[in-house]
Amino acid sequence: MPKIILAFGCVFFGIGVPVAALGSMSSVTYSIYADVIGANGSVYSTGTTYSLNDTPGEAVVGTVTSGSYELRGGFQAAEKDETLSFTVSNSSLDLGTLSRTQVSSASTALTVTSNSLTGYSVSISGASGIMPNGVGDGAVSADSEEYGVAASGADSAVSGDVSVVSGRVLASANTAVIGSETTLTFKASINAASVGGTYSQAVTLTASANF
Repeated sequence: MPKIILAFGCVFFGIGVPVAALGSMSSVTYSIYADVIGANGSVYSTGTTYSLNDTPGEAVVGTVTSGSYELRGGFQAAEKDETLSFTVSNSSLDLGTLSRTQVSSASTALTVTSNSLTGYSVSISGASGIMPNGVGDGAVSADSEEYGVAASGADSAVSGDVSVVSGRVLASANTAVIGSETTLTFKASINAASVGGTYSQAVTLTASANF
């Protein structure tokens, strides 16, 4: 009987290290790294070619420098480096011995945290190896030679079972996220014509923040 083994690799884009900010506030679900008392609140404006985050009503703003220091005044000067963290709970999956009577499956969880105001995406950037035919009808079914992946969670970017191909976006968001989890479930099935042996695949997942 055929057997399937999967291995994962991870790639990150847009990684930064946050800087310390005086008076920063945080908890398990939020982080406020800077605040301001002014005549108006922060205003976020966007267009087709720009985005602008401004703070009306501040009394003292600007940059003062000398040979040994630089002082930045104003709320917008309180810069925070962009950050992106990405983990995969299980980097090796074994779908076991395949059967005509049932669909074999195994799951791993992706967890993403990013302070990007415009979100992130996780996609398949590489898939190599010999596998059964990729699913094409939206569902891996018993007694059919099919292989695919499903994604579940608030940030899931696919519906049903889809083929495992390079360029496929599996999860995405358009706002900052903290510990956002997406579960990937890989599935496979065979039929009477399937060739016996061991199948294996290496899948590379890439997380990108929209900075």
